[in-house]
Amino acid sequence: MQDVVLVTADSVRRDFVDSMSFVSMREVLTGVTAGHYTRPSLAALQSSKLQAAVQSKVIGPTLANAFGDAGYTTIGLVPSPQADPTFDFDQGYHRYDNYLSGGGNAVENRRSRLREYLGSFDFVRQVYRRIYPMEANMDDLPDDSEVINEAVERFNAADPPRFLWVHLMGTHRPYGTGSDAVPKTVDRKAEAAGGRHWFGSSTVTDEEREIILGKYRNALGRTDSQISRLLNSIEAVDPVFAFTSDHGDEFGEEGYYYHQGYRRRVPDPIVEVPVVFDGFDVEADWCSLLDIAPTLAGAMDITIPDSWDGNDLTAGRTDDAITVAPWHEKATVAWRDRERTLVASDADVSYRSDGDTVGVESADISDDVESQLRDLGYTDGG
Repeated sequence: MQDVVLVTADSVRRDFVDSMSFVSMREVLTGVTAGHYTRPSLAALQSSKLQAAVQSKVIGPTLANAFGDAGYTTIGLVPSPQADPTFDFDQGYHRYDNYLSGGGNAVENRRSRLREYLGSFDFVRQVYRRIYPMEANMDDLPDDSEVINEAVERFNAADPPRFLWVHLMGTHRPYGTGSDAVPKTVDRKAEAAGGRHWFGSSTVTDEEREIILGKYRNALGRTDSQISRLLNSIEAVDPVFAFTSDHGDEFGEEGYYYHQGYRRRVPDPIVEVPVVFDGFDVEADWCSLLDIAPTLAGAMDITIPDSWDGNDLTAGRTDDAITVAPWHEKATVAWRDRERTLVASDADVSYRSDGDTVGVESADISDDVESQLRDLGYTDGG
């Protein structure tokens, strides 16, 4: 059986993938995310269930479960608090590390509600960002090169066949550290765009926008080089390779910048991401990220769970896709096909499956995990 490598990189827009020469030398599909920021999007990808996006947590059987049941050694390396085992992202993996795992208790979780509430105010959020700039918080995460080094080591030491999932954060705002990053003053101004800036203008000039775009493209190129190094360093003969992103970022197209979960926004720049499959053929140029799991399983002749919502693109195509943008007990929902988009904004959303109904709700998380999420700009535990 062939080894399988799935790489996801944070915040990669479909229309910027030309900055990733190694990735884009392959056929690139347009993928539609099932969520609008990392946790609901990657949860839905791993679960192939829209319910996972609604609840912002992984729901089995997962992609890793399917490969593990087929005899694969499953390895996951995801340096983000969004993919903490608190949200069941480790389900099905023989070895899983998000580099940030924390614990907690019910008292801590109840106390965190006040911080979640305060974090919904622009003033509080902007004060926090002046004290703790995004660059400093990103600097606390392992560099992409460190994650790739560990991925190569663990992959080569594992018994074949192997399934590896690596998520890379180098493409997350502010797109680097030190001189590589978007300057702090520009980054704070861009974050406040579309709302009230309590510490000056929130109007991003054309020159500042070009600075942001340049830093973003450079970050995509650096991460692309690490993906190339991963595939050239693992001890595998003709591994199957897949690449995608959890979401994109906005760059002022409708007055907003970056991806900010509390806004529940679902425009094309956030939900359209590149999808690449290498090692087998698919009959599609457009898909939902719910299709990633069944397509990889189908390509490897692995049994596809009946409960999965996605389609096996080796056997057919996807004609429409749904994105759920949950945040703190409400959600925006968008339905898309290749030509049309229908959006219901900031609604009360419930999901019915097999007679059970679930809705959008805030997550019960520890102070430690919540702090890590807040540092990355996710100021609400929902």
